[in-house]
Amino acid sequence: GRENIFTRSFQSAAAPAEKLVSSAAVKLEELRAALRDYEALQAENEELKARIAAMEEEVRQSQGANAENDRLRTLLELKRSHTDYKLLDASIISWGSSNWSSTFDLDKGSFSGVEVGDCVITETGFVVGVVTETGLYSCSVRTLIDPRAAMGATVHSTGLTAVAEGDFSLLAGGELKLTYVFENSVLELGDTVLTSGAGGVYPAGLVIGKITGVASEEGGYGQYGIVTPSAELESLSQVFLILEYGEAEYAG
Repeated sequence: GRENIFTRSFQSAAAPAEKLVSSAAVKLEELRAALRDYEALQAENEELKARIAAMEEEVRQSQGANAENDRLRTLLELKRSHTDYKLLDASIISWGSSNWSSTFDLDKGSFSGVEVGDCVITETGFVVGVVTETGLYSCSVRTLIDPRAAMGATVHSTGLTAVAEGDFSLLAGGELKLTYVFENSVLELGDTVLTSGAGGVYPAGLVIGKITGVASEEGGYGQYGIVTPSAELESLSQVFLILEYGEAEYAG
């Protein structure tokens, strides 16, 4: 129990090691505390991320509900303007993959009353296309810019009659052609082109699009208009089929 030269020498020699061990223990505890703080911050961060994701989802749902309400209000106006229309809503389930055509498939078919030749429109009354094939629960639609598409048309401001048809040279640009225009007729940029009702497929008064260009026919004889559809085909997800329409006067 008494100190001597040997114990004092040992204590002197061990002091640096004891100090090092003590310092290491303090640092280890500090590291443990830092890890606990990091884990707490990480958990808090994950919680905040979850809250933000939930809030973003609420915003998306709210925006979707507002868009749906706007769409339904527009559709109601269409029904009020065209009381003779029997409409059926449908969703696009696939688009055609060909570079030579413009087609898509819908989730409604003959079971829902769909027939070949039924007109397809948006809720705003913009022309989309026509049904070309039907299955029991699906149908195929040829859009108005497909090179095989054609419909009687009229220029709203002048009453000029013509034919709006798809053209392969305009397909890639999402446009169609206003042709069979009377010689010396004036085509003004920005004029609205409507369906004339000729042919019995498309009822009169539907909006096809606007004239965005005028060009000469091949050989330089006559002219034709370039029409940009009012229906934004690339962004469509839901459309409406006109299953029936009568002779009721257009009220719009």
